[in-house]
Amino acid sequence: MEIITNFLTQIVFSVGVIVIFGLLIALCRKAFCNISGEKGTKILLITGIIGTPIHELSHALMCLLFGHKITEIKLYQPNNEDNTLGYVKHSYNPKNLYQQIGNFFIGIAPILGGSAVISLLMFLCTPSLFTDVFNELQFMELISFDLLDMSTYEAIFGLFWDIFSDIFDFTNMGDPLWWLFIVLAIMIASHMELSVADIKGGLKGFIFIAIILLITNIIMYFVSITVLEKVTAVMVSFAANIIGFLAISIVFLVVMVLIALSVKGLLKIKR
Repeated sequence: MEIITNFLTQIVFSVGVIVIFGLLIALCRKAFCNISGEKGTKILLITGIIGTPIHELSHALMCLLFGHKITEIKLYQPNNEDNTLGYVKHSYNPKNLYQQIGNFFIGIAPILGGSAVISLLMFLCTPSLFTDVFNELQFMELISFDLLDMSTYEAIFGLFWDIFSDIFDFTNMGDPLWWLFIVLAIMIASHMELSVADIKGGLKGFIFIAIILLITNIIMYFVSITVLEKVTAVMVSFAANIIGFLAISIVFLVVMVLIALSVKGLLKIKR
């Protein structure tokens, strides 16, 4: 039972965290498109000029890190037939375990890469804001992360609200670089969604990660339960930082949806 409990906790607070954020990104983007209609599609074509190259370069970087061969790459090439804006084609050795695991990270790369670029832009454009936001993230390690404890979810929601409040504080709005950061961040965040191909590729890698993790847990269990529990605790602590890191990107997707709702509401009032 100890093995299964630790294994499930590790999966939830490693792969699961990224999957949940992937779903949130997809839901926000779908909501934006549903609210905006055809105009939303046109807006995404425009934001894709910045967002899509970062999406595809994130895939490409992970391909290189995990030894995959990039056979073709298009950073921005809208295709009306399949609605893709760009792509990265790559090949790998199916017998190479490292490259198989790499499929997972290549699949989820846009979520991590997009969040990293947004954080970098915040640091470059608004250093004081960057400091404020990342001070908020330090409190993530204080959260218990008990899935059955409602206070865990309240704390995570509180983190989202604190980040939102810091970024959209009225005192920031007089800074031109803040506006530049906001526009670029929205353009990037709006293209962090994973495609069907990304999900399929990531699933291949996930299976190998899960198997290796389970085998490792079984070995640690018979060597030392204490070691197994410490490894789980470290993974949960790492997940806390990842949640805070990705939360910044989700804030901008939520803002996109709120803007779409506001514009739609104003248009209805005018009519």
